[in-house]
Amino acid sequence: MKRNTDLLISLPHSEETEKAVIGALLIESGAIGEVVGILNADIFYDAALGKIYSAIASLYENNVKPDLLTVTKTLIRSGELEKVGGPFFLSTLSGNIASTANIVDHAQYLHQLWLARKLAIAGMEITKMATDPTADIDDVLTAVIKKIEGIAENTAYNSRMIDISTVATQCIAEYEKRREMARNGGKIGLTTGLSKLDHITGGWKPGQLIILAARPAMGKTAMLLHFAKSASIAGIPVVIFSLEMEVQALTNRALLSESEVNSDRFKAGTLSTEEETSLCQAIGQISCLPISLDDSANISMQQIKTRARELRRKGKCGLVLIDYLQLIDMRSMNRSYTREQEVSQCSRAAKIMAKELGVPVILLSQLSRQVEGRSDKMPLLSDLRESGAIEQDADIVMFIHRPEYYSEKAEKGFGVIRIAKQRDGTTGDIRFRYNESLTKITDYDKELPF
Repeated sequence: MKRNTDLLISLPHSEETEKAVIGALLIESGAIGEVVGILNADIFYDAALGKIYSAIASLYENNVKPDLLTVTKTLIRSGELEKVGGPFFLSTLSGNIASTANIVDHAQYLHQLWLARKLAIAGMEITKMATDPTADIDDVLTAVIKKIEGIAENTAYNSRMIDISTVATQCIAEYEKRREMARNGGKIGLTTGLSKLDHITGGWKPGQLIILAARPAMGKTAMLLHFAKSASIAGIPVVIFSLEMEVQALTNRALLSESEVNSDRFKAGTLSTEEETSLCQAIGQISCLPISLDDSANISMQQIKTRARELRRKGKCGLVLIDYLQLIDMRSMNRSYTREQEVSQCSRAAKIMAKELGVPVILLSQLSRQVEGRSDKMPLLSDLRESGAIEQDADIVMFIHRPEYYSEKAEKGFGVIRIAKQRDGTTGDIRFRYNESLTKITDYDKELPF
C-alpha cells in the first residue's frame, strides 16, 4: 500500500541557522555568554547539534573557554564524539562561519522555532485528548491550559539582570511622579474607596497581592464590591471572579449600594415609586462602570490567570478581585499534596499572576474558627485558614471585624479593617461605617447616604 506523504508534518526548524550558531560558538569562546540565557540543548531540532551545544554550555559553566579543541575533548570523554559526526563534522561547522555578529538574533530565531514546534506537538496532543470519549472535558481544559501556559512561560528568555545604578535612577523618576501627584492631590495607587486606607497603603499598586480575610458574615463580599466600585468609578477596569455568588446576586448588591432603596422591599418586589426611580438611576450608573464579572464555580488559578490575561490584552483588566481562595479548584496533578500544600500553591499562583499582569490582585479568604475562641474576636495572622504560605505570599493582609456581630452592646454600623501585614508600609486598624443591609460602606467619619 502506498504511503500518503501528505500526512507527514515537518515541524518548524532551520538546519542552516542551527549549524551557524554552533559554528559561531566554536570559533568565538566568548559568544556563549551572549546566548546561554536563550538556548538549551532541546532547542536544537538536530539532536547531534544539541549534544554539541550541551558540551559547549558545560565548559562555560565550569569556567573553561569552549573552542574546537576543548569541545572535542569533552565529547570524547562523554563518548558522544562519533555520534555527533566526529572531528571532521566539528571542523566543518567552525570553518563555514566568518563572524559571530548575528549570533543573538540567530539564537532568538531558534528559540522561536522551538516554541513553534512545542505548540505544534501540543496541538496534536490536545486533539487526541479532545477526541477521547472517555475524558472529562473539564480535566481536558485544565490540562490544555496548563500545557499552553507551560509553553508560554518559555517566551521570557531574556535575563532581568540590571545594574543597581539604573534601578536607582528609575526609583528617583518614580518618586518625582509621586511628588507631582501629591502636589496635585492625586493618589499613587488605585483608590480603595476609604480615605484612611488610601493614606496608610497608598492605594493598591501594580503587582501586589492583597489578602482580605474574615469569618463568615463579616462583609467580605460587601468590601470587595466597595473596592471594585471605587476603582471603576476612577476609570480603572475591574475583573471580579465570584466563585461563591452568581453574577445576578452580586450585581443586585451593587445596585443596592448605589441606590436609596430598602433591601428587604427590593427582594420582595414591593419598592415604592420613588425607590424604583432611584433603582433605575442606579442601573444607569452601574452599567457605565468598567467591571467584568465571571461566576464560574469550578475554576482554577490557571484558568483565572488565562482569562485575566486576555482581558488585560484588551485593556479591560486593571484590578482583579477573587471571591474566594478556598473555593478555587485546587485539583493537583500531584495527588499526594495535602490541602495546605494546595492552598499554598494557589496563593503563590495568585502572587505570580499579579506580578505577570502588572495589576493588583485582591484575594478573599476564610479564617479558621480559632477567632471565635478569643474574647475580643479580633483575627490574627495565625487564623489564616489552611496555610501559612498565604501570609508569606501576600504584600498586604487585611482582616474585617464587626464588633456588633458578637456583642449587642457594641456600636452599631461600625467595623474595623485591621492591616496585619504590609510589606512596604505600616500596620494598624481603620474604622469604617456600613448600613444595616451591609450594602453601603464609607469612612467612619463620613455619614452614610441613607
